[in-house]
Amino acid sequence: MARTDDTSAAVSGNAEQLLKALIEAQRVKLLQAHAVMICLREVLLYADGEDAVIHAEVANAAAFLTTDAVEALDSVRLQPLFSALAR
Repeated sequence: MARTDDTSAAVSGNAEQLLKALIEAQRVKLLQAHAVMICLREVLLYADGEDAVIHAEVANAAAFLTTDAVEALDSVRLQPLFSALAR
């Protein structure tokens, strides 16, 4: 039985909110990196040079990897984990 001075639930809730905020901040950075890579891809596709298209493909692959990471860190996908941690 919980005591009246038990603050573990409040601490757990605060930790969960902090974790959510940290994850969201990292998602924002990944989305920004994704945008930079897409711009780089577009520039390289129209650049002169033998390796420009290959470098554009590399930038595109990196952009897709960041997209996968952003989707994996989506709060909807992480909700079951947060629920399990709250127990």
